[in-house]
Amino acid sequence: MALMGIVLGALLSFFTQGTRISSQSSSRADLQQEVLNVQQLIVGKLREAWYIYPAGQTLTLSSAVTTRNPVTSNQSWNTSTHPILAMILPPSNTALACATNANGCYRFVAYYPVVRSVWISGVTATPWLDPGSNANNAATWVLAEYRANMPASFVPTVFPPAAVPAVPQNGTANLLADFVAPTIVTPGFTTIASAYSMFSFLPTNSSATVPVSGVTLRVATTRQTVGTTLRLPNATDEYTISVYPTNLGKIAATPIN
Repeated sequence: MALMGIVLGALLSFFTQGTRISSQSSSRADLQQEVLNVQQLIVGKLREAWYIYPAGQTLTLSSAVTTRNPVTSNQSWNTSTHPILAMILPPSNTALACATNANGCYRFVAYYPVVRSVWISGVTATPWLDPGSNANNAATWVLAEYRANMPASFVPTVFPPAAVPAVPQNGTANLLADFVAPTIVTPGFTTIASAYSMFSFLPTNSSATVPVSGVTLRVATTRQTVGTTLRLPNATDEYTISVYPTNLGKIAATPIN
């Protein structure tokens, strides 16, 4: 009987370990796919962008829970010190007038993270935006996209514009990616060694009159699963890609989905 107990214990341990490894492998693949999807989407928008908000600008998004800055806990964002990337895309149809057809409007788009638990609390009326409750990962972040049409009065004739364009307040937020690693120290997920900057701009002295010429996107992903915290690509690095937009100041555009 003792021998049988040992054998059964060994088998249980084997299958438990196998289940854990399988679960971690599945989570790893899911996290990697999230990052790939985000990179492809943002790179596509940057290549289409007419204008990119430069470093050092304070942007205020609409007063919704889904736009809450995880660093300041309000809707105010600084493009140098907070993880936000904002841009203006050309009209999807330049033959149309914005005043009569939304397809003729310039389009504001921003990418930014929100604490996962905060995001979930803000989408109770829109369940299709809810990634699902997960107490073990409540402190991780999600990545969101904020979209809004610029007002009909926004008809730029020069580039770069003389002043940084105001952010439209009638935008909507959509969920892009789940289980994003916080850029700031967050117990259980991000240490001092693994803190990072999500977006950076070239030139570093970009301003209203010195347009952005390049953007670097860094993102790591993390999740607690089966008692283990996964972080990709590794414990301290990020997936990094740099983009040098070619449509800045140009009106021709590819329609946005």
